[in-house]
Amino acid sequence: MAFASGWFIAWAISRSESARILRFAAIGGLSTLTYAVLTLALSDRHGLGMPVTFASMAGYGAGAVFSYCGHRIVTFMSDGAVGFEIPRFAGATAIGFLLSFALAAVLTDLGGLSPSVPVALSCVLVPALNFVLLRKFVFASACP
Repeated sequence: MAFASGWFIAWAISRSESARILRFAAIGGLSTLTYAVLTLALSDRHGLGMPVTFASMAGYGAGAVFSYCGHRIVTFMSDGAVGFEIPRFAGATAIGFLLSFALAAVLTDLGGLSPSVPVALSCVLVPALNFVLLRKFVFASACP
């Protein structure tokens, strides 16, 4: 058992693509959970009375801060220049943010659907898009 757990830990912290995907899923999952919980907790239909579009913005912003730190340190183990990576991360995050904002605005504010619908779609679409953007554009110097 000790050998298996030692092997798993060595693999999980390696620079292999499969380990990177596992770490991305862990950090991304926590970031997505942050977004979803805050959005629903703040929204007018489920929580504190904020319009879902604005609740989504607040949730996405909190998730983005966690995401940058986690992906830089854990997922991609980047030692690149922060001044180079942050603007690129902000651009990638803006694309994901606009997608989640548009889903909330169209499906809930205009379409009358539950806030759970755009949140669920954002929880699937944004992480997939983010992996590609972070791997190829933001932290490319850390990815052989």
